[in-house]
Amino acid sequence: MKIEGFDKFISLGQDSADAFTKSSAVAVKGFEEFAKVSQALTARNVEKADAAVKALFSVKSPAEFADLQGKLAREAVESMIADGRKLAEIGTSVMTAALEPLNARFAAFQSLVKTAA
Repeated sequence: MKIEGFDKFISLGQDSADAFTKSSAVAVKGFEEFAKVSQALTARNVEKADAAVKALFSVKSPAEFADLQGKLAREAVESMIADGRKLAEIGTSVMTAALEPLNARFAAFQSLVKTAA
């Protein structure tokens, strides 16, 4: 005995499970990339902070200290903005790529519902 539409229902479930698996794999790879970049940025910032402290301890006058401190603060803010932008771009890219297979399945489901109605 064959139930009409059952094959489509089973196929839809299998395709949805495959899409979820693909989406999860993309998300895992993306989060790994995000972690690598974050780790590299942190290591770079620790090196910059070490160099900044050494530079601050080598100044000879309060004026020189103030000038250097202002310069280092500007560089730190600029670096923070650039790093944040880079991490945001990676995050956006990962989420877009991870949701792509799920969006395709949702569209397929909507199409199936429309044709069934």
